[in-house]
Amino acid sequence: MTFNIFPVVYFAVSPQPAGERDPAGGGRPRPWRQRLARLLARDATDALSGAGGGMLLAFTLAIEEFGVPAALGSRAGVVMLTVGIEKKLADWPVDLPGAALLSLLLMAVALFAWWLQRRLVGEKEVTSVTGKPGENHGASLGWMMLPAVLAMAAVGGLAVGVPAVSMMLTSVMGTLSGGVSVENVTLRHFAALFDQQGDALSALGTSLSLALGSALIVGALGLLAAWLVMVQKIKGRGMVDALSLMPAALPGVVVGVGLILLWNQPFWPRSPYNTLWMLLLSYCCLLLPWPVRYVGSALRQLGPNLEPAARVHGASPLQALRLIVLPLVFPALLAAMLMVFAVASRELVTSLLLSPAGTQTVAVFIWRQFEQGSVGQGMAMASLTLLTGLVLMLTALALMQRRTCG
Repeated sequence: MTFNIFPVVYFAVSPQPAGERDPAGGGRPRPWRQRLARLLARDATDALSGAGGGMLLAFTLAIEEFGVPAALGSRAGVVMLTVGIEKKLADWPVDLPGAALLSLLLMAVALFAWWLQRRLVGEKEVTSVTGKPGENHGASLGWMMLPAVLAMAAVGGLAVGVPAVSMMLTSVMGTLSGGVSVENVTLRHFAALFDQQGDALSALGTSLSLALGSALIVGALGLLAAWLVMVQKIKGRGMVDALSLMPAALPGVVVGVGLILLWNQPFWPRSPYNTLWMLLLSYCCLLLPWPVRYVGSALRQLGPNLEPAARVHGASPLQALRLIVLPLVFPALLAAMLMVFAVASRELVTSLLLSPAGTQTVAVFIWRQFEQGSVGQGMAMASLTLLTGLVLMLTALALMQRRTCG
């Protein structure tokens, strides 16, 4: 779970603004010792503001995780709250009061984490972007370069390399008992994906479409919500901020059951229930906190005079948002949207509960293959999904880098 979730905090703090330069050095980067000293010299609240949103999301993702505890924890005799909730809803007789009680406990823990983050960060700002243009050249690590590279390579290898290699090896193994050998190599699991009357490719297309739609929708809504709360400081901004984070305090299984109970009612003239719109709605509900937290952290680093200066020159609030604020926070927004895309493309819990009849997503397809004992086909689908998602995300990053350099 740690290796699965740590990129959340990394992406929250990695979009470093261009203001972190040595003002007396002509835009040259500060040495890493000066940066560390500057960071430690800051007030603790200011130092936490950049990573606070990412840490909060990481915590809520950890306590609501279902896939890892269900696949590994149950075999080790470790039952987490999310697995307990799913069992109360899946096993007959259905125990709705018990599931609701466990859900309330999970919500209380996540909301306490949100309250603690608000207490630590509060309304303070960490101004590191004042509107002065310049390029961020990074910092020279000196003799720490090699240890830092080795440490990150080890983390990347354990978090991505080992699972990916294991997954791909399993996908080309004829039988698990045959082990890793040339005689046991086969592509029949991949061929089976194309022979299942289009179910596998349809599941892949459905997941990618829903992930892209979710990233675009919650990116726009998250930017708007963070801007209204952090920059415009509208009345009731505390309520808006709390409501934008509330989905992160809800486990996916609770959101799924809540949407079923809400929309599966006879008084609705039209309902998204049992359609793909229901899945898109559930993904947006679950993932809205990502861009709100990421963009909010970036907005805290903007100088308070940028937008007023644009207003003095006749720009409307929306023009200031589009021309001033958006270009400065776009790296954080892009990071959030990429994370939303990655999470939505593999979302399992609400997909199991809300997928329309005859429709599968990638996560549902893989889960059912494992339940049926077709581990090879499940791993083949996981490998295909990994490669497809990786190509799409790297393409988006390359286009963004080309736009920045151009």
